[in-house]
Amino acid sequence: MIMDKAHYQGQPDNFDPITEFDKSFAGALQVRKDQFGGMSAEYWNPFTGLDMKKQILDAHVAKAARINKVSIDSQTGGEGTAGTALIPVYVDPLYVDRTIRETPLRNLYPRRAVRGATYDYIPLTSKGGAVWAAENAVIADQVDVYDRVSVYIKFLYAKGRISGPSIPMMQGFIDPTQLDMAVKTASIMEAEEDAIINGDASTNTEEPNGLIIGITTNTTNRSGGLPTLPLIRAEFDTAYNANGQINLCVTDTTTHSYIKGLLMDFQRSVDRPAKDSLAFGIPGAFVFDEALFIKDKFMPTTAAAKRILFLDMRYNFMAVLLDLTFEQKYNENDNYPYLLKEYITPVNTFESAQTQMYGIA
Repeated sequence: MIMDKAHYQGQPDNFDPITEFDKSFAGALQVRKDQFGGMSAEYWNPFTGLDMKKQILDAHVAKAARINKVSIDSQTGGEGTAGTALIPVYVDPLYVDRTIRETPLRNLYPRRAVRGATYDYIPLTSKGGAVWAAENAVIADQVDVYDRVSVYIKFLYAKGRISGPSIPMMQGFIDPTQLDMAVKTASIMEAEEDAIINGDASTNTEEPNGLIIGITTNTTNRSGGLPTLPLIRAEFDTAYNANGQINLCVTDTTTHSYIKGLLMDFQRSVDRPAKDSLAFGIPGAFVFDEALFIKDKFMPTTAAAKRILFLDMRYNFMAVLLDLTFEQKYNENDNYPYLLKEYITPVNTFESAQTQMYGIA
């Protein structure tokens, strides 16, 4: 490495190139002046065994580190509670709901306003019929038979409480009231969906009976077997002969996919529902023999407990005494309690016109 005067034009008169080398090895350099008055520093000479290439490289690395040293870096200030002192922790205000469960049946169920502690309806159970008779014959009265059925209204609640200090503490980041109400509202909807399918007043007298408990007249036990297309059509026929018309079938996702696979064995794609019949959208829903098949996360999923509900939606609805309502509660402490509540019950006015296939593997 030769350093002559041409390399240092414009530098101060007292500029000494030797000082550019790190002190750790500068003393070992063989410095000499050439015939032109230039200065050279020998750092490698194979004839004399001089080899300082590594020291030169280390010196340049050390020098670069000294030159690039900053007054503030990502570690300045030491560690804080959740990061370093000068770097704030960013939290995304959009939370990720890992508990989300769609409520397709709740969305499909008509809601009907009612009054009183029960929903009462009058089914016509049989007709007296009509008779053929001769002219001027004495005709007996044809007596039609009616009944009276009462279904108790049930009360569904979700309670929340927001502390006073949390509101200004979270201001500008998230609204604790809106967050808590959103979660509680979703819980109400999920409880409705669960009750429509799995409600059992015999195990919890405060909840209504659902479809699984309610459909008892026409049931088919597969005893650990799988559904087949002929068996599904047989359920349609059973309902039709009982004065029903199946237009909605609900099952778990595994059974839903299996039935779709049966259909795709002989047709390229399954029929999709019309937009107006499934406006809110249920992924994978399809139509078979004019009945809509949907999957529901609240249907049983364990082996030999899976089932398909074959429904005639003319006879299924939600009786509503009080729809979802927010109610602020009084409290002397520094917090804000509230209730979300509704007074409702799912009603199936003609269970014998509907069927269910259970015991599916």
